[in-house]
Amino acid sequence: MSSERLPFALATGEHLLCATRPHVFAMVGLMLFWLGTAALGASFIIWRDDLLLVPTRLPLGELLSSHFYSVVWFTAVLVPMVVMALRQVRFGYVLTLLALTAGHLLLRCYVEPQLALPHYPHLENLMLIAVGLLGVVGCEIFRRGHRYYVTSHRIIARFGRLRLSERNTFFSKIDDLLLSRSLFGRLVGFGTVIPVTATGIGMGQDLAVAGVDVRGGSRLAGAGLFAAGGKTVNVPRELSMYVLYKIPAPERVRNLIIEQMHRREAV
Repeated sequence: MSSERLPFALATGEHLLCATRPHVFAMVGLMLFWLGTAALGASFIIWRDDLLLVPTRLPLGELLSSHFYSVVWFTAVLVPMVVMALRQVRFGYVLTLLALTAGHLLLRCYVEPQLALPHYPHLENLMLIAVGLLGVVGCEIFRRGHRYYVTSHRIIARFGRLRLSERNTFFSKIDDLLLSRSLFGRLVGFGTVIPVTATGIGMGQDLAVAGVDVRGGSRLAGAGLFAAGGKTVNVPRELSMYVLYKIPAPERVRNLIIEQMHRREAV
């Protein structure tokens, strides 16, 4: 690739070694999650009538029938969103859950009465399908927004189109180089190359805590003493702007970087 086609300027004597981006299957976990959200909406459309009959077969079915469908719907949306929020440690899934809940209530309590729309039982499920499909498109836009370049002097990570972020990591600043590959990544051919610098870029901390609780008094009132201790452990962090995130042929890229690091040490 010539320097005229690069979105940045090369320094004197610097040349491009490779350009890459996250593998086409890098976001497959998130894509499956959002496809599952769309499939959930489609499932409620298909089996809604059967679901409404379930309370009639249970004790106190008349009391349950008025709210049974809504409880099942909210539970089916709540559980996967909370699981993903905890697994990914991202608040965005909680916001999505709140938005879906607010959308459901808005459609039923405001839009239909105000616009005098005929009651359509699947508005919230169409909303689920739309959110799921938008999530899949968002994953692909996010993947394509990343671009990684390895030159003879540095690693350049660029993200975004309208709003661009760029990070440069010079080989002289890299203290260690890690390669992370999941089982699925090994099967389809992608992995994450993590350059670790002296400032801690590429690493994060996990906290382990142990505690002792001593109490006295009755069950309703009493006094207590709690003592806790913990330690942090540095572990690799795969933030997509600080690593070469789930790229194809990660061993080749890692070896290119190691070769350039050795050359600079030999100078």
